[in-house]
Amino acid sequence: MTSVEVVLAIVKILIVVLFLLNMAAIATWADRRQGAMVQDRVGPNRAVVYLPSLIVKAIVLLPPTLLGALAVLTATRQMTAAAGAEALVIGAQLAVLVGWFSLLVFCASVRKGGPINAAEEALARVDPRSIFYAGVMAHVLVFFVTQAVPLSAAPLAARVANGLLAGLLFVSGIYAASRVPEGKVPLRLLGTLHAAADAIKMIWKEDFIPKNADRLLHSLAPLLAMFPALVTFAVIPFGDKLCFQDNGDRVFGFADLANLKHTVDPAFTCNGHVVNLQVADLNVGILYIFAMAGTGVIGAAIAGWASDNKFSLLGGLRAASQMVSYEVAMGLSVVGLFIIYSSVRLGDMVQWQVNHAWGIFVQPVAFVLFLAALCAETKRIPFDQPEGESEIVAGYFVEYSGMKFGMFMTGEYVELITSSALLVTLFFGGYHLPFLDRDGINVAIGGVQLLPKYEMTHLAVSVIYVVAFFGKTILMTWVQVFFRWTLPRFRYDQVMRLGWTKLLPLAIANMMVTGILVLAVDSAPAGLRDGLQAAADVTQAIVALGGFAAVVALIVGLLEPVERNRFLHSTAARFAAAAGGTKASPQQA
Repeated sequence: MTSVEVVLAIVKILIVVLFLLNMAAIATWADRRQGAMVQDRVGPNRAVVYLPSLIVKAIVLLPPTLLGALAVLTATRQMTAAAGAEALVIGAQLAVLVGWFSLLVFCASVRKGGPINAAEEALARVDPRSIFYAGVMAHVLVFFVTQAVPLSAAPLAARVANGLLAGLLFVSGIYAASRVPEGKVPLRLLGTLHAAADAIKMIWKEDFIPKNADRLLHSLAPLLAMFPALVTFAVIPFGDKLCFQDNGDRVFGFADLANLKHTVDPAFTCNGHVVNLQVADLNVGILYIFAMAGTGVIGAAIAGWASDNKFSLLGGLRAASQMVSYEVAMGLSVVGLFIIYSSVRLGDMVQWQVNHAWGIFVQPVAFVLFLAALCAETKRIPFDQPEGESEIVAGYFVEYSGMKFGMFMTGEYVELITSSALLVTLFFGGYHLPFLDRDGINVAIGGVQLLPKYEMTHLAVSVIYVVAFFGKTILMTWVQVFFRWTLPRFRYDQVMRLGWTKLLPLAIANMMVTGILVLAVDSAPAGLRDGLQAAADVTQAIVALGGFAAVVALIVGLLEPVERNRFLHSTAARFAAAAGGTKASPQQA
């Protein structure tokens, strides 16, 4: 490996680790927030940091200043006509976004804290939804205007658009900093500081070890529980490959990093240096994930045995038997994907979904089975019997405190994030978005071009791919967090029965049916395979339309005024009498 490859590997590791740890903290906050919503109480919003107003003003001013400087740099550099056209579209759309979003934030701030001048008084009378709808219309109008600009005039128009973007960023940053009150400012960040406060607290708490416990294994168990959760992400691709052109010396050096290829074709023809947005592209692929994930059971089993506590031992036994049982169903549930994708490398699996259809459309049964087995592997509700508080106190980590307990908790949430990323990679196209190819947006179904092709640069497509992957992972994490406050806990015998008598037979049946169907398709005439490819293109359209409808519904829901109607239900006699009395019935055991 060259020095630049070593640096890139370290950067990719940092990206993955920081994403996992930050998302683990946010998932912890989301768990607590949903619990507060269910119980109608104040959520995790007590942790607060008081900062001097000068520091807060610097924090508020720094991001728009840096982005504005980047926009100025873009406006002043030399660019070709093609690069100018792309810079025009991006700069104009970002300028519109910064404009309406800044107005929306200022409107909310004025309504909450009160106006301080005539302009703010006028802004406070504006409905925030009107600002959003006007912004959407401006986006559409600006898009058509930028498309009508001649290619020869694109560089000049791009300079104007990026200059306007820089001005909006500077003005909004300066005005937002001026709104920061003097004195000490409380910083809560919607309660997300709780995770940081918990981590600091756990570092300084007493590390209790039972008198008759095995001190070595007691200390080793949290490491064995957390390490596999971190390293399994190494083979998951979080973006497409990057192509850097060689500067002529045939050696990949730091100078080549400035020569990112402008555009690539869908087949990814690259005569330079290829960088995978993946920590390690192993040929064993998902088998590495199964191997490393299987070692997580060792940490739980050792923690239960080494603590010299009967509840810990019961929790360790439950964890070991549950995880081993569901590993069988989880592995067999994705064999059908191996047959269809013809590979165990995760990058090849994503590329198959890019060329055909997402995995959830070709293996819907496998998705349900794999999701259920994955929830059991992460030991979260409704499969949290190893930690069942109402039965065995806290399970295998009942004798842990301080940062060792924090490592168990962090490992559990990192497992949640990694499992969500694996689900996205196997069943939801990984980093891919519908109709977004390596060279731009190409809306075509069955070889029929529905809309003109919109070409994009290699950098723009790569950035969108990375954002899409992490966005999908966050969405899937939220879905799994939602299970916690939706589903009740199974009994332990129900968990084992579900794994061995339901999931395992269904996984075997799905594997056999998939094999038969793949053989039938391989021997089918070309017309049938063309029809299946057209059907795969239709699934891309379904995903695109469904995603657009979901975003619209989410935005409309967020913009609707919140109406809270509090009510009280009680079994007290007076409330029952006011409700019409109670119905007498025989008491049942």
